[in-house]
Amino acid sequence: MVRSIIINKITINKLLIVLGAFLLPVKPLLILVGICIFLDTIFGVWKCKKTGVKINSKGLSAIISKMVLYQSAVILFFALEKYILGDFIMIFTSIPLFLTKVIATLLVGIEITSISENIEEATGQGIWTRIKILLGRAKIVSSDIKEFQKEIKD
Repeated sequence: MVRSIIINKITINKLLIVLGAFLLPVKPLLILVGICIFLDTIFGVWKCKKTGVKINSKGLSAIISKMVLYQSAVILFFALEKYILGDFIMIFTSIPLFLTKVIATLLVGIEITSISENIEEATGQGIWTRIKILLGRAKIVSSDIKEFQKEIKD
């Protein structure tokens, strides 16, 4: 009985090591997609607090299904590209894991769009508008610094 439990644990550990080694080439993509989902969640909660919308467990549990779905998509396309489509894709581009990177980029784009929508709903301004305002302020500060430097020289 104890021996079979130990053997099962060793087998599971070996399986996890093999799975980890298989996923090593896409680890950065999986982390990036996961970070974007996490940021979207943070901004979603912030939007709810700013707009007074009540946060419930059903909404928060959707994060888990989104994480599983997105990570599974990246892994699926990685496996498809590695074992089926890789040689065909290499005819058109020399970028390694091109299809997997395209899928990860699409998923990150979806999350960035969602983050932008959350910011817009919470503040009334989109993220790009806020970036333009920030750059405008930086331009003003830069011109003030140049004027100050000119005054010091004179």
